[in-house]
Amino acid sequence: MTSPFIPSSFTYGDAPQGGVLMPMIIAGRNPSNSTDSQYASGYLWLSDLAQGGSGELFIQSGNSAGLPNWGLLSVASGVLNTLSDGTTIVTAGAGNIAIVGTSNEIVATASPATHEIVLSLPGSVIFPGSVTAGTSITAGTTLTVGTNATVAGTLAVTGNETVGGTLGVTGTTTLAAVSATNGTFSGTLSVTGTTTFAALAVTNLTVSGTLGVTGSSTISSLSATSGTFSTTLGVTGASTFSSGTFSTTLGVTGLSTLGALTQTGTTLINTSGAANTTIGTGGTGFVHIGNATGNTLITGSLTTTTTLVGGTGITATTGNIVASAGNITTTVGSITSATTLTATLGAITASNGNLVLGTAGNKILSTSVGTTTAAGANSFGSVTLVSGTATVATTAVTASSLIVIWRQGVGASTALGDITIGTIVAGTSFVVYAATVGTPGTPLATDASVVGYMIIN
Repeated sequence: MTSPFIPSSFTYGDAPQGGVLMPMIIAGRNPSNSTDSQYASGYLWLSDLAQGGSGELFIQSGNSAGLPNWGLLSVASGVLNTLSDGTTIVTAGAGNIAIVGTSNEIVATASPATHEIVLSLPGSVIFPGSVTAGTSITAGTTLTVGTNATVAGTLAVTGNETVGGTLGVTGTTTLAAVSATNGTFSGTLSVTGTTTFAALAVTNLTVSGTLGVTGSSTISSLSATSGTFSTTLGVTGASTFSSGTFSTTLGVTGLSTLGALTQTGTTLINTSGAANTTIGTGGTGFVHIGNATGNTLITGSLTTTTTLVGGTGITATTGNIVASAGNITTTVGSITSATTLTATLGAITASNGNLVLGTAGNKILSTSVGTTTAAGANSFGSVTLVSGTATVATTAVTASSLIVIWRQGVGASTALGDITIGTIVAGTSFVVYAATVGTPGTPLATDASVVGYMIIN
């Protein structure tokens, strides 16, 4: 056999152990499984660095369906034999090092086609220790913290959140539902579902569901559909409730809007404020104020733009009860005024009672009385008959009016007839005339009496 280490000829028959020596292709690129198909199995291919190649060594493993399979034997810097975590070195077993995950913590997914192993988190993650997020943590369903949770930025949870210890958030917090022993929020807490706290301190709180706090609560501003507080709720800013139940003290120093409020103890509203206090505007139901067995005392004036109803009575001991644009109505009780009862624009109606003038000198006073046939809208007045008749033009008369008439004086009459009512035109006029005895349909022309009238509708 000719030695390969000296310049001499070298043939395939010189291979030791009767093997076969295959040539090596040296090129400035990697082989292609689609174009480099002319080489038989066993050929080597060196992608030469000096010619611009990768420095990797390939072998033709055999044809499949007429196409070669060039396999990588080594890379330019050598074959990968070990991996380490920075301290412990792991060597290959049977040419392989397995990268595996941990149940509920990390998942390793291999992709032979792309020569990749992808590390990812499972759908449900359990962190064995503490978790610190540089930006944000988003939980699509349930976030459970065994001890304490502190968030320096924004906390947004669309599902449920359960915190066994303290939840402290310095930024904005949005929760679908929250249940916590203690909660401290220096920013805004927004909860769309049911919220239960043993104790709560927050700058701003918005709850679209039910807020239940069993301990003390301190809130700068509060907006809630309904709230239940077994101890003290202190709100220093604006508060909005659809309903609220407070077994002890509700103290609000700012604006409070309550849709429904049940207060069993003493309620003090605007005891020292100079601004207006508004209760029950914008609704269609009743606002009930009073005590079933006691009295309701109003220190200043009471003004209502629509209807004021007193179940037993409404009494003004020193001032007046004035209806400037409506009615004063009592169906069962009484209306008592020590001085004057005035309806500026409207009616004073006794739906089940009488108008009683019980003292000598009491009288019916009318400051607008008609004195001619042009009575305008007057219901009281007098008119002088001409040829025994007069037509009083007044819009106060209706087809069903009761008209009381009397002879106020005889005037220049030479003979007197019987005073009676003739034709009534609703909303326009009525006729008063002196009927001739024997022919009552004919006015007595010699009757020029002055006739007084009062229309009752």
